[in-house]
Amino acid sequence: MNTTVKITNALEMVGFLKTNKTNCQFVSMLTVTEPKLLKRHPLFRQYNGVKKVSRRSGILNMNYNKAVRNRIASKLGVEVSEVEYENGNVWYKHLTTEEGKNLPLVVNKTKDDGKHYVQYFPRKSTTTYVMPNGEIVPESTMKEITSKETKSEYKPAVCAFNIENIKELKARKIVMKTQDAATAEKILVGA
Repeated sequence: MNTTVKITNALEMVGFLKTNKTNCQFVSMLTVTEPKLLKRHPLFRQYNGVKKVSRRSGILNMNYNKAVRNRIASKLGVEVSEVEYENGNVWYKHLTTEEGKNLPLVVNKTKDDGKHYVQYFPRKSTTTYVMPNGEIVPESTMKEITSKETKSEYKPAVCAFNIENIKELKARKIVMKTQDAATAEKILVGA
């Protein structure tokens, strides 16, 4: 049975994630984010302000380097021990335990803006786009006007969500919900 905890401040979620160990684990999240729209697209002004509401499931604390090496070895038909891969440069740095193990929490490595992000490896998601007035925007429209990301066949997808955009987090039979989680859930259910 899950234990539900209502939170009033995003830092409570940061504290939970700091104490939730560094083991690889499956999680579920409800997020509300602003998609990156193509500013030169003719529909930019019409859809500026749209929100992306998503129910996501995925993994925290996955070893990215090991995942890339496993994929390369599998594609090339060689042993993982034969594959060398060095992580590229990223905009964030991990918070760590006293033992130096990475937590799923990251912060901007070049500026101290006080923001915390959750590094997350997505598996599946359900998404609805909604305008500030509550109007649902078709996913086909959003695919047309959002920026496209290139994907590597060797590298797993990885996201870093601002902790403020996570409305619900389920991990280890604990459910953390913000005060506006129910509103976001209604948007997904009603779409």
